[in-house]
Amino acid sequence: MHWREPKRLRSNRHWGSVLEENGITIQARRRGRPRRLSREAIVNAALAVLSEGDVKDFTMARVASRLSAGVMSLYSYFPTRDAMLSAVAENVFGRFEPPAPQENWRNEIREWLWATVRLFDAYPVALQLSAWDGQVGAAWLRTWLPVVKLIKRQGLEGARLAFATSWFSNASLGFITSQMNAAHLRRLESIKNIGLLERSEQLFITDLWFDLTEIDRRQVLEFGFDMIVKGLEAIMTTPDLPIHEGGA
Repeated sequence: MHWREPKRLRSNRHWGSVLEENGITIQARRRGRPRRLSREAIVNAALAVLSEGDVKDFTMARVASRLSAGVMSLYSYFPTRDAMLSAVAENVFGRFEPPAPQENWRNEIREWLWATVRLFDAYPVALQLSAWDGQVGAAWLRTWLPVVKLIKRQGLEGARLAFATSWFSNASLGFITSQMNAAHLRRLESIKNIGLLERSEQLFITDLWFDLTEIDRRQVLEFGFDMIVKGLEAIMTTPDLPIHEGGA
């Protein structure tokens, strides 16, 4: 019998039958439209990437990987990493719900602080998006500026306003972010390493932690916000603050 070259098979289905008859199986290639990119999809993917790590490790390549897209395709929407981070920051801080103006500036400060808590609870990455690479984000500045203007309207100018603004920003953001993870750290499971301490210290910390687990977060925040308002009052009324006009 002479070997003949088989005729060219025209059907993929026919090819499948021939392969199956010879004990060969192949996985069918999935067909369908490639994922369509959009500005919104990219921003959402970038937000997810930031939620999983630190802003210093954020890259457009990681966003592209999450979207199963080529990194160059993202540049049609965002020319730089900074532009993408700015867009994500606008998305997050755009959800901030500013308080309504109130007759008492103290209450308006408290309401601004509570609005910040709600935003940070919903989007923990907000703190990272307030500033990155040594630059303060425009989206955060727009969120922060109304409360600074409110402080200014209480009669503060120049170096005293700068001092009040600096103190308020550090005190409020530091306090709020410290409370974001406080409940988790107050769990008894968080002190599993106390076995490395002296026996008396173990007993003291264990008793203390049982009480810490009963602390109500809202009450802690309310107390802290009252202290922040009192701190602003002190800055407004203290004649000799540790500041110098026109210099550090």
